[in-house]
Amino acid sequence: MESSTLIDIAAMRFDFPVTDDEISVMAAEISAISNDYWYWCTFRESYLTCLYGNEDVNDKTSMTWLPHSKTCTKIIELCEQFVFPMTTVRPRIIVIRTIPGMKMTLHTDCYENQLNTLEPKLRLVLQGREKNMLYFVNEFGERVYIPNTWRGYVMSGAALHGMDNVETEKFTLCFGDPWIGDNLDNVVFEKYISEQHELYKSSKITISSLGDVNHKSGVKDPTTAKMISWADYNASKKD
Repeated sequence: MESSTLIDIAAMRFDFPVTDDEISVMAAEISAISNDYWYWCTFRESYLTCLYGNEDVNDKTSMTWLPHSKTCTKIIELCEQFVFPMTTVRPRIIVIRTIPGMKMTLHTDCYENQLNTLEPKLRLVLQGREKNMLYFVNEFGERVYIPNTWRGYVMSGAALHGMDNVETEKFTLCFGDPWIGDNLDNVVFEKYISEQHELYKSSKITISSLGDVNHKSGVKDPTTAKMISWADYNASKKD
């Protein structure tokens, strides 16, 4: 598979080797995590918790399973057996959580100097997929939704995207930075993504098909983006 082909994919279905029952177990593992470990992300306008990482987001090397993730045994199993072999540089693993009424702001998952580089992000929806789909925008400002049928997908961190939660609490398991696709040098990932592309290329959403979109308008400003604890954020809403 050519890297230029993957770079142009805004989103494409991506099969994880999990059953519906296993997905339900993973969702229950996330539901059991105390709100003390969730943070409000002012950039995405959603709640986040980190499962695999560290306290310093700028430290890309010394990451591990954080204490509150140790009970997420099914998620750990999936990562250790399926995801990590494809990612020579292991990704930070977070969960994005939204509740009905939340509108995740339009954003990208990379910085301006990365908009034209290989920036694949793996996603697996554990709960709340129906009617709460991720969407991209085209040059006319129209929304281009990923299908309801996609449980897992690979997406570009360089494509402007958002999500409105209109129905149920949603958990999305996310694999990304500092992994940036290894320039397709990882033979396990290259083989798997090539096979997936052959299966699902007819339904993929490409960045080029979205037209002239100002993707850099969604780049994070690190001087203003903040992570606020669950307690502090919810206390501020009551004031």
